Amino acid sequence: MNKRIIVGIAIVAACFAGITFLSSLKPEPPKKKPVVQATIVETKVVNKESTQFIVDSQGPVQPVINTNLVAEVSGRITKVSDKFRVGSFIKEGDLLLEIDPANYIASVRSAEANLAQAKANLQNAQATTDQARKDWEKIGRGEPNDLVLRIPQLNQAKAAVQSAEAALYRARQDLERTKVKAGFDALVKTKNVGLGQFVNMGSPVATLFGTSTAEVRLPIPDQQIAYLNLPQQGDDKTYPDVRLSGVFAGEEKEWFGKLVRTEGVVEESNRLTYLVAQIDDPYGLEKSRETPLRYGTFVQAEIAGKERDGLITLPRQALYYGNKVLTLVNESEIELVEVELARTESNTIFISSGLEDGQEVITTPVQNPVNGMKVKKLSTLQAERQKAAQEKLADQKSDDKQSSNDAESGEKSQTASVSQ
Repeated sequence: MNKRIIVGIAIVAACFAGITFLSSLKPEPPKKKPVVQATIVETKVVNKESTQFIVDSQGPVQPVINTNLVAEVSGRITKVSDKFRVGSFIKEGDLLLEIDPANYIASVRSAEANLAQAKANLQNAQATTDQARKDWEKIGRGEPNDLVLRIPQLNQAKAAVQSAEAALYRARQDLERTKVKAGFDALVKTKNVGLGQFVNMGSPVATLFGTSTAEVRLPIPDQQIAYLNLPQQGDDKTYPDVRLSGVFAGEEKEWFGKLVRTEGVVEESNRLTYLVAQIDDPYGLEKSRETPLRYGTFVQAEIAGKERDGLITLPRQALYYGNKVLTLVNESEIELVEVELARTESNTIFISSGLEDGQEVITTPVQNPVNGMKVKKLSTLQAERQKAAQEKLADQKSDDKQSSNDAESGEKSQTASVSQ
C-alpha cells in the first residue's frame, strides 16, 4: 500500500516537472511600450498691441428731471387737455388743465382799482407838498421842515402805490396760475386729478419725467476706477463713451451715451462709487432713434477706459497657478511661463510682460500641466484626419477602378470564347 502511494506521488511530481520544463521552452511575447495619449489643445499666436480697457456695470435708466407738479392756486378744475394723459409726451408751455378763474379775475380788477385809488392819493399828496413849498417861499424864512412840506404824507402815498402795484402783480400771477402748463418737455408719468375736481394750493397734480436727457447710475468697485479716465465736470472733452445694452420687445438693443460725472462719495452700505452716464433724447423725440430708451429699463453698461500699449490679451482659462501660462514648444510640448498681469477680468486677462510676439500660447484647459508634457494641436489633428480621409478615398477609387478593369477583361475573354 505504501509503495502504491509513493509511486503515485512520483508520477504526479514527474508530470509537474515535465509541464514546467515544456513551459520554459515557450518563447516570451515581446513587450510593448505603453502608448501615451497626447492631450488635444488649441493655441494662439500672441502679439503685443494697444488695448483700451472696458469697465462693466449696470443700472436702471432714470430721468434727469423728475418733477411732482402741484396746484399753485385753489379752485375747481374746469378744463383738462387731451394731451394730459399718462404716457403722453408734452412740450414746454403746453396747457394741461385750467382751474376756474372767476375769483382770480375779480381779484385782478379789485387790485387794479386799488392801484388807481393809490395813484390818485399820491397825486393829491404831491400837489399838497408843492403848494406848501410855494407858501413857505412867500412868507417863511430859511428851509422848511418835512412837516411843513407834508413829506410824511407824500411818502405814505408813494408806499400805498407800491403796495397796490404789488397786490396787482400778485393777483395777475394767481390768475395766470389757474392755467397749469408744462414747464419743460416731458412724459406724463402719473395723473392725480380730473375734470370737475376741486384742488387746494399745493395739491399734487401729476408727475412729469423730462424727456430731453436720461441718466444711469453705475456702481463701480474701487479697484476698477484705476482703469477709468474720470470725467472733469463741465469739460465735455473728458467725458468717456458708454455703450448701453438691454432688451426691448424681446430683442437685444444698444444705445450710446457719455459718462458725465461721479457722485463724489463712496456708498456706505456697499463701498461702491457711483458714476453717472447721460443719454440725450432717449425717446428720439428731437432726432430719429431706431429704438427708444424707456425709463425703468435695466441696462448693462460698458465704459471706455484707459488705453495702454504693449499688452497681450488672452482668455481667462489660459491662466494657471495665478501667474503662469502654457506655451507650445517643439510643436508638441508644454512649457510653463511666468507672466505679469496688467488686469484680470471674468473672461479675459491682459499680460504686460513675460511673453514675446510670435509665441504660441495654449488657450484650452489642460489637467495638471507640467513642463515637457506631450500635447497635440487641434489644427494638426484635423490636418492628419483630413489627409487620412483623402488617402482612404484615393485607395477606394483605385480599388473601384481595378475592379472595373477586371470586369472588362472578363467580358472580353467570354466574348472571345463564344466566337471560337
